Amino acid sequence: MTPYFLIAFMVCLFAYICHTVTHFFEYKGHKFKSRIYENFLTIIIFAGYIAWVFMIFLDPIKMDLPDYIAKPLGLLVGLTGLVLFVLSAKVKKGFHELDHLVTEGIYSKIRNPMYLGITLMHVGFPLAAKSILTLLSAIIWVPLILMWKYWEEQDLEKKFGKEYSEYKNRTFF
Repeated sequence: MTPYFLIAFMVCLFAYICHTVTHFFEYKGHKFKSRIYENFLTIIIFAGYIAWVFMIFLDPIKMDLPDYIAKPLGLLVGLTGLVLFVLSAKVKKGFHELDHLVTEGIYSKIRNPMYLGITLMHVGFPLAAKSILTLLSAIIWVPLILMWKYWEEQDLEKKFGKEYSEYKNRTFF
C-alpha cells in the first residue's frame, strides 16, 4: 500500500467523521450557526472528496475485470450519481438548510438525490477505474451516508409533519 493512498484515505475518513459528527449534533437539536464553522466544515468535506478522487487513481490494487465491462458500467453508475448530485444542488440552490420542503425538480421523484448520487459515485467511479480498495471503502462511506439520510428524514418529519409523510410516500429513497 502506498503512503499517498493511505494519506488520501485518512483525509477522506477524517472528512466523513467530521461530516457525520455534524449531522449527529444537528439531529440531536444543536444548530451550527457560526459562519466560520460552516466554512471550515465545507473545506474539510471538499478536501475529503478530493482525497477520495485521489484514492481512485492511487489505488494500489486493481480488479481483474475486463475494461469493456468495468469502464462502461462504472461510468454509467458514477455519472448517474454525479448528475443526481448536481441536479439536487441546483434545485436547492446550494447545500444550505432551507425553511421549506423542496419537492420540485429531481426532488419530485427522489427524496435524497444528493445522498443517492454520492452513493452511486462511490460505487461507480472506482469500478470504472478498477480500483478495488477504493470500491471497498464504500463499505465505510455508504453506511454513514445512510445514517445522514435517516437523521435528516427524522428531522424533516418533525419539522414538516404530515406534509413530509405524504411526500415520503410518493417518492423513492
